[in-house]
Amino acid sequence: MQYIKMPLVALTACLATAVSARAGDPLDLVLFDAPDIVSGFLDVSYDSITELFDADGFALEFDDDGEGLPHGINDGTFDLAATIGVDGTLLGGSLIIGGTIPALGFNSGTLLTGNVIDFGFEPVSGNLIEFLIDLTGGDAAGLYGVDPVGLILAQSGFDGSFAANFDNLIGGLSGTGNGLSDTAPVIPLPGTGLLALVGAGLVGLFRRRVNG
Repeated sequence: MQYIKMPLVALTACLATAVSARAGDPLDLVLFDAPDIVSGFLDVSYDSITELFDADGFALEFDDDGEGLPHGINDGTFDLAATIGVDGTLLGGSLIIGGTIPALGFNSGTLLTGNVIDFGFEPVSGNLIEFLIDLTGGDAAGLYGVDPVGLILAQSGFDGSFAANFDNLIGGLSGTGNGLSDTAPVIPLPGTGLLALVGAGLVGLFRRRVNG
């Protein structure tokens, strides 16, 4: 996974000409460097009969300010569940990221919770899947500020289509997935009513996560 730094002026120009994502279109999310929860060892699977998508694994690190080393997450868990039609249409979903970070006073055992409100993917290259999350709670939610929050999932085993089952497991065995994800604030998309935040609240450089 690569990180491409983009200046604010260029990002603002891109937003001005962007169009709303349709099913199957990449969202091309641009995320803040921090706050950012990095999760890994994710088992990813999709059942085209039940239309259930699931990514389960471990929340590993939390970068709260973009300075110094990130905080390790104790007993970190990651659970993203969604219902996605075989035509690639999102029908609903939820996110729960668990764990504690005593140094930050995060001791409840829940770091972030939220609902999946949009997602995108690249039908040709596959693998990379992007989600927009409407946060509903968690110890770290206050640091994320204004929605939406972006979640970028890589090494998912996704082949670009929801017409058939897929997973990233070795021999179908649970616990063998190698999925990776970042969960961080995202630049608002046109039509969300939050585009004005670009000029007021987004400064410096941002990174765009792309499949590498």
